[in-house]
Amino acid sequence: MAVVTELAEFLDRLSWSPERLAREVNRLCGPGTVSAKAPYHWLRGAYPRRGIPEAVARVLSQHLSEPVEVGSIWPGAGVVDTGPAQVPEITPLVKDSCSSAKLVQQVSETNADHTTLEQLNRELSSLTSSYLHVPPGPLVYRAAMLRDRVARLLRGHQKPAQRRELLGLGAKFCTLLAWMSEDLGDGNAAYNHAAAAWDLADLAEDNQARRWVRLAQSRQSYWLRNFVESAQFAVDGMGWHAEDELGVFLKLMAARAWAAAGMQVEARRALYEWSEHPERDLVCGIGLFSLQRDRQSYLAGHTMLLLGDPAGALRELRSSLELMAVLPVEQRSYSLEVLARIDIVRARARLGDLTGISEVLVPVFGLEPDKMINTISIALRTATAELLREARCDAQARDLVGRIEEFLAASVVEPIAGRAG
Repeated sequence: MAVVTELAEFLDRLSWSPERLAREVNRLCGPGTVSAKAPYHWLRGAYPRRGIPEAVARVLSQHLSEPVEVGSIWPGAGVVDTGPAQVPEITPLVKDSCSSAKLVQQVSETNADHTTLEQLNRELSSLTSSYLHVPPGPLVYRAAMLRDRVARLLRGHQKPAQRRELLGLGAKFCTLLAWMSEDLGDGNAAYNHAAAAWDLADLAEDNQARRWVRLAQSRQSYWLRNFVESAQFAVDGMGWHAEDELGVFLKLMAARAWAAAGMQVEARRALYEWSEHPERDLVCGIGLFSLQRDRQSYLAGHTMLLLGDPAGALRELRSSLELMAVLPVEQRSYSLEVLARIDIVRARARLGDLTGISEVLVPVFGLEPDKMINTISIALRTATAELLREARCDAQARDLVGRIEEFLAASVVEPIAGRAG
């Protein structure tokens, strides 16, 4: 009969393979005590022979620098009565008091100590920062693995505050997967990841995680052309107060969605509030979920384009590229630069400024195929339609349309189906 084991969580914390555990047990107890394959059997529910569980507990205690009991590795298994032959009578009140002691022990047990949570937060920060300059393909599996690690930990015991933090981390990893799935062109996967992220953020009662989710959902709805829903998600996100700069981010997302939906009064009011915002120059988030000034200017410029102000849009979009150029390389978003350049072409076409317009997109045409995310493809197709509408008779515009269409045809990347979790 298989027994329940939490051994996998301990190995995760140490980043050990089962073979490494076998080596450490043999180092403690002598060569040949256990085979290299024995821990694999334990992970599948086999209970070690007499004396080995205690050795495993000692090994884990030494390397984790904390007391680890056999019962925390194999809950309820291998319990042996080692009490004295004569036990004094235990009164009902004493029996009941033991239940209180067990309650304290139960809520104090944890498989997610400070070190584990700190490591997961570092991984989250690293992922969101890397995503600015690394295509989604190489990162989506890493995000899925980290989400799965959080899921495994949540199957064990934590203190209430640690459990809430784990739930919040799970929400954020699912939000990242939603963002990546959207960029990879799988809207259904993005929807499912975001829905799961929202439920986890709700369970965690984590307002920052809620804002992350609403930001991703607003973005997804916008590129699906569901502009009213996009604005609603952004407005709801602003209602969950947290100590971050995402309120400004969400306000600009709402402005963009309102403008696209034809709600000009709301969009202009939001842009005005953004321009007057005393904290618009502050940045305190991480990576993808930080609002640098270059991204603020891009969102403002894109919104002005939707509001029929190509001159104002051009000013903000050029400012976005200038602000990006002075950032450290690791803080520059390749997708943001591409989207800003595409919108500059649209603004110039509306203003009739077509001289040398192809030069604006030279960096875009040099983009690697695996960086051709869904939003860039949509933006290029929008620009193509606008160039044909605004400057059909101009030879430079027609030439640029041809180059964009060739580039899109050559940049088709196979979707990563079913592997993002």
